[in-house]
Amino acid sequence: MKKLTVFLMLVTLCGCFGGFSQPSRFYSLRPSDPAAKTYKSKQIFVGIEPVKVPVYLDKPQIVTRDANQVELNISEINRWAEPLSDAVQNLLATDIGMLLPKAAVKPSSYRREGFDYVVWVEIGKFEGTWNQKVVLDAWWSIFDRNNNLITRDKINLECPLGDNYDELVKQQSKLIGELAKQIAARLAGLPG
Repeated sequence: MKKLTVFLMLVTLCGCFGGFSQPSRFYSLRPSDPAAKTYKSKQIFVGIEPVKVPVYLDKPQIVTRDANQVELNISEINRWAEPLSDAVQNLLATDIGMLLPKAAVKPSSYRREGFDYVVWVEIGKFEGTWNQKVVLDAWWSIFDRNNNLITRDKINLECPLGDNYDELVKQQSKLIGELAKQIAARLAGLPG
């Protein structure tokens, strides 16, 4: 009888303090389809600099925007498996590397590694609104080995979104893939 009483007290206490929390789910961006179009490129060494993301996105939790386009929703359960800035940097390196098969493309650290070209990306907006769309707004630049600006461009992309985190992350991956295509197309035309 004492054991049953203790058990019931514990169950009651758990109920009073919110009970058991739902386990977190972790997501990662995924590379584009390897069968995607490739660009004829020279043998160049390309570094992808750390990607700058807005402070409100650079957190473990996945952020979505409310239908009113003003309120942000930060999910405590649905989280990134790695910092979003690192995930985007790694995905860009992977996607650009697949699009430029003769080029060596890798994430760059802050030290000089002898790259022929360095890609810099600053994201302004990268979130979804349920049952509406996912958006990516970003500036990107390419610099040569002497730190001379080769090109700078802005990208504004969007695609439809349903109502779940799996689809959100897949669509965000797709938009990064589109950004990678634009950068790869420009890199393909540069001298080796």
